[in-house]
Amino acid sequence: MQTSRFQLGLIAFLAAGFGHTLSSSDAVGYPAGATISMASNPVWTFGGSSSAIVTVVTAPADQDMVLTDLSLSTDYDYDTAPALMLDDGTELGYWVINGMRASSHAGVPVNMSMTSGIRIPQGRSLEFHPNGTTVRYSFSGYYAQP
Repeated sequence: MQTSRFQLGLIAFLAAGFGHTLSSSDAVGYPAGATISMASNPVWTFGGSSSAIVTVVTAPADQDMVLTDLSLSTDYDYDTAPALMLDDGTELGYWVINGMRASSHAGVPVNMSMTSGIRIPQGRSLEFHPNGTTVRYSFSGYYAQP
C-alpha cells in the first residue's frame, strides 16, 4: 500500500497539533490556599518618615494582613537597627541600615521583598520602632483570611 502526500500531510498536521496541545504554558502562582480575601484590591501600603514609634497598620477584626515588602533608609552618619513589632511587644524583625558616610555621601538602604511575608494576626497592630533615628520607610502587603 502506498502512502499519499495527503496522508503524510495530515499525519504531520495532527502530530504538530497534538504536540502544541501537550506543550506547557506559563505558570501563574499565588499564595497557597484561600489567602487573598478582599474584593478587587487586596493590597495595602504605608509609608513615611519618623524617629518615633509608628503604628503601621491594624489588621481588621476578621482578617489577617501579610507584610511582603519593605524599604528603609536614613541620611544619618551612623548605623541604626529599626524594628518591627506587634502591639503586644512580639519582635518580628530588625534590619541594620547603614547611614550616609561623610566620606562617600552614600547610604545603603534596606529593600526586601519576602517570599512568604510576615503575618499580622486579625485585630493586631504592626508597629515600626526606628530606635531614635529618623528613618524613611515604606511597607506593603496584602489582606489574608485568618
